[in-house]
Amino acid sequence: MSNEPKTLKQQNSLQIGAYVVINVLVFWGLANGIGINFQSSNSLPEQLFTSALWSIIIGTLTTILSGQMNQDFKYFLIFWRLKDRLPACRAFSYFMNQDPRIDPKAIEAKLTTIPTDPTEQNRTWYKIYKRHQDKNSVIDAHKNFLLTREVTGLSFLFLITLGSASFFFFPSWKLSIFYLIGLLVLFLLASQAGRNYGARFVTNVLAEECTDTSTSTAKP
Repeated sequence: MSNEPKTLKQQNSLQIGAYVVINVLVFWGLANGIGINFQSSNSLPEQLFTSALWSIIIGTLTTILSGQMNQDFKYFLIFWRLKDRLPACRAFSYFMNQDPRIDPKAIEAKLTTIPTDPTEQNRTWYKIYKRHQDKNSVIDAHKNFLLTREVTGLSFLFLITLGSASFFFFPSWKLSIFYLIGLLVLFLLASQAGRNYGARFVTNVLAEECTDTSTSTAKP
């Protein structure tokens, strides 16, 4: 048995799995809790089995589809940007000046020149991140960012798959409409959380760099 520590993605797997299960159970409950004909007791087990089976199938397909979405598309769902989606692409032009913990002069002293190009900002920030990746504040922010990235992707797929399926399995179209609105709100909340945690991830790295006197990123 391996004693290697779990990666951040592995640590998030339980929460992501629970999120999938909860969504499937809510779908199943709405499809059956209202739609079951209790006066026909002979058909009750069949209705339960059929709806549970379809809920499991839809949930499984959604999880598989989530694995087909590349990270770039998930970042698009979070940041709603066609280009330079990663938050570190604005690490020095925007985020550095938004957090009172960060001293821009201290960062500039270490870098000599503050990058302005989005790609260079991301590369420079990543070099700084590699030095502080084991700091608790960085690990926590990174873990939350990865979690909300996956939840946002799943929420988008649930909006498409479960939202569409509700019109076939729910007892009324009005319930389906309300359910669809609920899924949309859930997606928007997950996306906003992803943006917030992404920004926190970037600023935590820069804040750690400001207080680190052991290294310098200044160019020769």
